[in-house]
Amino acid sequence: MICPHCNTGIRFEISGSSAVYVDDLHAKEAYDVAHGFCSECNGFVVLLRRGSYRTQYNGNDANHEMAEVRSAQVLYPAKQGERHLPDEVPLDYRRDFSEASRTLAVSPRASAALSRRLLQHLLHDELQIEGNSLAAEIEQFVKRSGVPSQLTEAIDAIRNVGNFAAHPLKDSQTGMVIEVEPGEAEWLLDVLEAMFDFVFVQPMRLRQRKAQLNAKLSAAGKPPMK
Repeated sequence: MICPHCNTGIRFEISGSSAVYVDDLHAKEAYDVAHGFCSECNGFVVLLRRGSYRTQYNGNDANHEMAEVRSAQVLYPAKQGERHLPDEVPLDYRRDFSEASRTLAVSPRASAALSRRLLQHLLHDELQIEGNSLAAEIEQFVKRSGVPSQLTEAIDAIRNVGNFAAHPLKDSQTGMVIEVEPGEAEWLLDVLEAMFDFVFVQPMRLRQRKAQLNAKLSAAGKPPMK
């Protein structure tokens, strides 16, 4: 996930959670409130998590616990208004992402549609990934080598968070405005931020550091780093 304090992609470690509250007994759906600290900036984060649960029995007592987390919405710190991307991200992407983030408070459905379309645009134009559906394109991306595991896990979760099985139009017609699951629109924005960091920001900053190092090597009469 993206830390809401420092905007760094992190593998968030849960340090505690509330009791699990059953939302749909028949469908085995539940939610809890979990909290922890960012591994980069140590900022405190509270999440509302939704997913499936399992029941543990201790005599006559039944206790529920989360079995699989399908979505996680940041409750604290609250993200307000528009999100901003670094200047390394091309203007057209920044413009569309800004629109999706501003739309979130008014219509999560519209925001999610904009984000799905933007994600597919990024996969097609920057990573040359094309398939017959968004799910198939995500599958191609997660199988690529050199992609951080936290990013593959985050983008792969889009299919579960968005419940593609129940809403196939999200998969085949990514820009269509249809119902969203709790936390889905926020998750899409988080994943897009992480994808932009991976595709644009980190490679450009690495090239800049390499150029600076080669300038120092050249000044010292040493061969440049390849």
